[in-house]
Amino acid sequence: MLKKIKKVTYKDIGIVNFVSSKRARRINISIKPFKGIIVKVPLNVSFKRAKKFVLSKNRWLSKHLPKMKIKEHNSIQLNKNNPITKEKIINKIIKRTIELADRYNFKFRNLKIKDQSTIWGSCSPKNNINLNRKLVHLPDHLIDYVILHELTHTLEKNHSQKFWGKLGKFVKNPKKMNKELKRFPIV
Repeated sequence: MLKKIKKVTYKDIGIVNFVSSKRARRINISIKPFKGIIVKVPLNVSFKRAKKFVLSKNRWLSKHLPKMKIKEHNSIQLNKNNPITKEKIINKIIKRTIELADRYNFKFRNLKIKDQSTIWGSCSPKNNINLNRKLVHLPDHLIDYVILHELTHTLEKNHSQKFWGKLGKFVKNPKKMNKELKRFPIV
């Protein structure tokens, strides 16, 4: 039986963190910036089997590890060159949201700036906009993209073709922008 957390170093892969999980139904492998390779293992699965699983995913890991390194590098560069200050939050996020909402006639109820670890922004069913304070680390065009993405959710509450069509009226090539945004981890 696997203990709570176990680290194993593989020659071609590096350090792998094995974590036993009550909630896991099967072995799950993920790569997270600054956390590395994490393997969640159900309680009823042996450590030997989990190690074999990782070896079977060597090709997948070799393909995705470089992408994680790029995300880590981008995040380090952005954080190093761009500390978060109250002034930046006001100018780059709050004022910009109001400017874009006015320019495109969006109506939202409240705007909150949060310190989130998994999302750049969200829009509630009541049109409350939440934006991540870490947006200040992004290039300006991506800050605008996230703001307009969430403002568009005041009109369309899902990610249907209709949503992307509406967003396309305010952002040139929104799917390309979304793909570019994914290069920047929220750290």
